[in-house]
Amino acid sequence: MMILYGMVFGLFLCLFCLAGRRGMGISAYLYEWGRRKGMFGREGIRDNIRLLQPDSGGRAEREGAYLRRFYIGKIKLLLQMVFVGNLFAACLYISSEAESVLEDGRYISRNAYGMGNIETKLQVRTEEENGMAEYQDFTFVVEEQQYEDILVKQMADSLIQDLPDMVLGSNSSLEEIREDLNLMREAEGYPFSIEWESDDYSCIYPDGSVMNEQLGQEGKVICLTASLTYGTFREEYIFPIHIFPPVYSQEEKFRKKVYELLTLQEEQNRCEAQVELPENVDGRKLIWNEKKEEESGTLFFLISIGAVMVYFLRDRELRDRVEARNRQMLLDYPQLVSRIALYTGAGMTVRNVFRKIASDYQKERQAGGEMHYVYEEMLLTCHELDSGISESAAYEHFGKRCRMMQYMKFSNLLVQNLKKGSNGILDALRQEAKNAFEDRRNMARKLGEEAGTKLLMPMMLMLGIVMVLIIIPAYFSFSV
Repeated sequence: MMILYGMVFGLFLCLFCLAGRRGMGISAYLYEWGRRKGMFGREGIRDNIRLLQPDSGGRAEREGAYLRRFYIGKIKLLLQMVFVGNLFAACLYISSEAESVLEDGRYISRNAYGMGNIETKLQVRTEEENGMAEYQDFTFVVEEQQYEDILVKQMADSLIQDLPDMVLGSNSSLEEIREDLNLMREAEGYPFSIEWESDDYSCIYPDGSVMNEQLGQEGKVICLTASLTYGTFREEYIFPIHIFPPVYSQEEKFRKKVYELLTLQEEQNRCEAQVELPENVDGRKLIWNEKKEEESGTLFFLISIGAVMVYFLRDRELRDRVEARNRQMLLDYPQLVSRIALYTGAGMTVRNVFRKIASDYQKERQAGGEMHYVYEEMLLTCHELDSGISESAAYEHFGKRCRMMQYMKFSNLLVQNLKKGSNGILDALRQEAKNAFEDRRNMARKLGEEAGTKLLMPMMLMLGIVMVLIIIPAYFSFSV
């Protein structure tokens, strides 16, 4: 995994060098490279940016600059998430490697007195004669260096009475032993160190491993001796067990031999600082590796997926902004038509009305007022009129830029007024303002219904909480 993390860092370094030669950041470099390849600049993105950034009076930047800034922002966020995710994953991997307990491929250092046992997961690889390799996983416990024990006679008597049931393991009784015994070294609640002896070590090891492959069907009776020690106190308890042969596969036999040898190695040099793992079993060479459970790869993968999702969610954010823009323009439409009808009824021409409304809006914006997209489009229409474009063309452009049916209908009304004369324009504007206010009331009613639907789930949750607060005290009062 570290090779992958290093490759990612190397890729960032290469991009940094390439971008530095051109005097730009990595995000800008990738954007320019992708633009040349035709990867950016989708028409839908261009249209949304054009709607959100109207070029009013030369104050705004060019459309290409907005598009470039949008994509560079997306790429920058993506790169930041991937770099941070790769950094965290690499640190997690290095931390996992630093906590390794396997030394020189064969040794495990014990903990000092009172520091507890070491439980490690090992993986052994065996090299077969045919050149194939097999892997086996083991969970191996290395006990701490032990303290001297103290005599507690009363607890020893109690433990001796419980031992026959505690050592059974998965066996049904001591009269029929087919699986390994649970010959524990310590018993929960007791301070004793327990040592086991057998009168036939060919059949059972002190750790409880049962070697019963060679037994006949009649089995064999063996006496186990448990020695309880605590300081200078020592007491022995002898009980017989009847061992019967199990049915093992070859793989299970090999695994059992490896585990028995591991346990034997650990017990034979318990006073030493290191445990040496076996090199071969039955002529098969053992190559040990520590099996680590590190999640750096998963962390890097999840953060990378999150970065890609954030990259594409920026497009969704842009669409949401366009929807908010359309909603604002719909809400502003009745007031706009009403103002135009009012000024027109006072004797002003439509051209002067546009100038008046745009001028008032510009002053409000300079004083820190809120941005309204429809008035930005009107400012742009005024600049078009000042540049020499005909009124009918300017009004048509206004309706097309707004991209909403109401504004296109309004622009057609203004164009028809220029072609047929001003007779009836005031009545048409007043009727349009009346219809617009009715549409706005319908929209407000619809938005209220949507808000009520969104509040339904929180209200249900609150109802459930209230019911719980009422029912639980009532239940306990009835119980009393």
